[in-house]
Amino acid sequence: MAKYIKFTIGGYFGGYKTVEIFIGTKNISYKILRNGLLEVDKKKSPAVEVSDECLKELDALEIFSWEKDYSNNNILDGTQWELIFKHGRKIYRGYGSNDYPENWLRFMDWLDKVIPEMGFVDRKQLEKITLNYSRESAIGYEISEQMTIDRREKILTLDKKNAYTQAKHIYLLGSSEETIFDAAEDFFDNLATDEIKTDLNYPAQIKIELVRHDGSIENISAPYGENFLPGVVNFAAVLKNFVSDLTAEIFLPTPAEIVSAQDKYIFCKVQFKGNYKPYSYRTEDETLSVGDIVDVPVGRNNDVTQAKIVEIGYFDEYEVPFPVDKVKMIIGKHVANAWDNF
Repeated sequence: MAKYIKFTIGGYFGGYKTVEIFIGTKNISYKILRNGLLEVDKKKSPAVEVSDECLKELDALEIFSWEKDYSNNNILDGTQWELIFKHGRKIYRGYGSNDYPENWLRFMDWLDKVIPEMGFVDRKQLEKITLNYSRESAIGYEISEQMTIDRREKILTLDKKNAYTQAKHIYLLGSSEETIFDAAEDFFDNLATDEIKTDLNYPAQIKIELVRHDGSIENISAPYGENFLPGVVNFAAVLKNFVSDLTAEIFLPTPAEIVSAQDKYIFCKVQFKGNYKPYSYRTEDETLSVGDIVDVPVGRNNDVTQAKIVEIGYFDEYEVPFPVDKVKMIIGKHVANAWDNF
């Protein structure tokens, strides 16, 4: 049974594309009514044979199950679309503004395959972004994180691990997927890769893989910092704003960039007088600093002894160097004139 599609998509500034598609049991023909800002006086194209697979892909979209209205009133201008789909006596009429059905990208791929000259899909658009980040912690073990953003699956996956723990976070992007990839393309497409500085000795490194719609893959490697890869730190911050429920921290700052212990565990390495081996303790006192003399519990009886802080680190729960409940707490600062020559 024959099918009929009339489809319009576009926006105020770029104009609209409108096509009619006539689908038989073995062939397809189409008519382009408008392409961008210009109306097109074009006759119906000759019918061409189409594969069973192509027709099955259209049926698999289940267009009759789509809602009638996909309007996002929180975004002005942007992209609007209208669709009429007929199959026998059944008719679907739907429209949207900056929002789409769940399988919209597959529909756009189908249209692009049938009428490639219309350019329904940008073949250089980003489909998948993978960022691998690693740095050495203050006490010598590696911290690594991988963030993957998938346009097709509409998910963001964040894997974090260190020598002691591993955590995986999965976030559904929903309607924010288009906004996120617009921001990603704005950043990556304007990135002058030949100007990226390299420093293999820098404590934090990042590797980026960009997969385009045409299947091409780009790889970028650089030290992770604003001075080496301009914009990537800001992009991570902007991304977090788009994914409102993203509670996991996107890429840890290097130790020098940590400015607050808010919502972090504070671990201190201390040395006892006459013993240069460091021991780890925890504290919730953000006023402590390297060089302070503190009272700490020691041994099974938790005898109070003094020690000097020689190192301080701030850690999220997933990256703590030791189990939190196994590390003793610093009691507090100690006034100790006798320690002047420690």
